[in-house]
Amino acid sequence: MYFSIGIVLIHGFGVFILPIAEDTGWDRRSIAAVVAPVALVNGLMSPLVGVLTDRFGPRSVLTVSSVTTGVGLAGIGLTSGSLSAFVAAVVLASILGGAQTGVPYTQVVIGWFNARRGLALGAMLSFVGLGIASVPPILSLIIATWGWRSAFVMAGLATMLVTLPIALFLIRDPPARRPGGEGEGHTLREAMMTPSFWLMLGAFFMNYLVAAAGSISLPVILADRGVPTGNAAVILSVVGGAFIVARLGFGALLDRFPPVPLTSLVFLAPAAGHLLLASSGGPFPAGLSAIMFGLALGAEGDAMGYLLAQRFGTKHFGKIYGINYFAFTLGAGLGPAALHMVAGSGEHYVMAFMAFAVLGMIAPIMLLLEWKQSDRRRTWVI
Repeated sequence: MYFSIGIVLIHGFGVFILPIAEDTGWDRRSIAAVVAPVALVNGLMSPLVGVLTDRFGPRSVLTVSSVTTGVGLAGIGLTSGSLSAFVAAVVLASILGGAQTGVPYTQVVIGWFNARRGLALGAMLSFVGLGIASVPPILSLIIATWGWRSAFVMAGLATMLVTLPIALFLIRDPPARRPGGEGEGHTLREAMMTPSFWLMLGAFFMNYLVAAAGSISLPVILADRGVPTGNAAVILSVVGGAFIVARLGFGALLDRFPPVPLTSLVFLAPAAGHLLLASSGGPFPAGLSAIMFGLALGAEGDAMGYLLAQRFGTKHFGKIYGINYFAFTLGAGLGPAALHMVAGSGEHYVMAFMAFAVLGMIAPIMLLLEWKQSDRRRTWVI
């Protein structure tokens, strides 16, 4: 998960925007908007990855994707001679890296763990937070030393060298579930016929849209407020640190407390983060907002796998999780692009932050509606 495709092309993409714009003269809003097709393609791949994971097992899927992800990332640095070529290379990389995401890794944990499942999910997914915390500053250093093209090539090589041995020698497909156990559950069609499916999907989309809009844009926001580019990239380490805390702590809390109200509470954090950014241009509110965004991003990864497995079972978990992961990544892509569209070149930041603070209230409301109707119908899969 440390080398998942989203670490570089979504969460770490903010450190590339200004250097690419300065090097090429391309409009930075056009560069920032590249995250949207990345997330869209990555999201569209997720249901297919879920089907492949259900059929062939996560180990085979991760072995192949370890190679293709590395090739895709390196290709961005080697082929991007124009803005259109850059967009095409990034989209191709997101296709090649479409399986190096949380879908197969979560399938492994869900399949092997029953007791303490929340904690196990949190421990595994916390490596995303570690990536968010450490990869952007490393990329920023490489960009400052060798340029943004070299940064993409080095990211591709590092991804392949690390993830391929893990897939070959450490990952093991989970055992088949016994009939009548938790392996029983809804098919994708049955799940999609329930209000719970759509309320959860909408909540996951909105939470990540609002949280990613703030977290991914923070380096650009701080640079516009006069913070040096290298220092601005460090703010993502704060996001990553909060992400790790949320993944580990929230995963353990899911095993102890009602998961939907708990998740709804944490999903309020992105709205608070945008309000902090709107209230002041100082570094302290920006640091607090980074914590808010990191907590929400980290909690969502745990909550998605946990709630979907609890609600719909694990028999067709890959397909159901894949559809929800699509919403998750779509929000990550549309959020930053939408925020930059509203904010322009920085003159309308306050208006953008206030709008996203309002949007941030939607996700917890949708989850509470799901909790109310599912409690009434008592259709949770135990």
